[in-house]
Amino acid sequence: MGRPYIKTRFIIWIAFLAIISNNAKSDRELEQEMIGLTDSFGTIECDNALRGLGTKVLLSPRELEKGSIFVTAAHTLFDKENGRRYKNCFFKLGNSRFNKRPFDRISNTNYSPLDNDIDKAANDYIFFYIKNSVSSPGIRLKETGKSEVNLVSIGFDSFSDKIILNNPCERIRSEILKLDGILLHNCDSKAGNSGGAIIDRNTGNLVAIHGGKFLINENKENTNFSTKTIIINHGREVDLAFVKSLDNFILSLIGDQ
Repeated sequence: MGRPYIKTRFIIWIAFLAIISNNAKSDRELEQEMIGLTDSFGTIECDNALRGLGTKVLLSPRELEKGSIFVTAAHTLFDKENGRRYKNCFFKLGNSRFNKRPFDRISNTNYSPLDNDIDKAANDYIFFYIKNSVSSPGIRLKETGKSEVNLVSIGFDSFSDKIILNNPCERIRSEILKLDGILLHNCDSKAGNSGGAIIDRNTGNLVAIHGGKFLINENKENTNFSTKTIIINHGREVDLAFVKSLDNFILSLIGDQ
């Protein structure tokens, strides 16, 4: 997605990193936990090209008897050149090269490639449904709230063609970018990682999905208005609007079943 340029006048952008808690799971513990959930993650392929990553949402049997619901960044399903949704999208489970499933339903979304970049970031999430159930239970969604979060992100390594667990990362606090529904972070964000899960290392819950990057321009008066550009990653965090969108999608599917 596009990158907004945000100008600040006197001082400078300062990010406050959260301090990793002693309760955070060790890298080894989290890695073992994620290995057991391999089929909860996968790559999204639309119109014969890799577009991003998706994550299966943990639901109770009472919520949905058949099939599975996944979440990703909405922009992965849109052609940024013409603003239209891709015609043919598939989900490739885990690290399998052959277990590819077509999307059976896609949720409504407020995302539009024609919006300004802040609005695009705020609406950059979408759910899709696959009829045949996936054996993995999925990842629980959890609202981040105001608490500090010790994070790790799910990524895709193009060299090995595999889903990977990236290095531990953190939420970033900014006095300039205080945007509802948007989580700023320093997690790995390589090409193809759009829509990847951002997970709370303390709980294993999904708290956001990676969206893209903001570019921030700083003008400094004491250096003859020289400009410095800072890059900061952002994701769409799980909040009330996010959860309500999921609930509405589940209700629409139950009506069909």
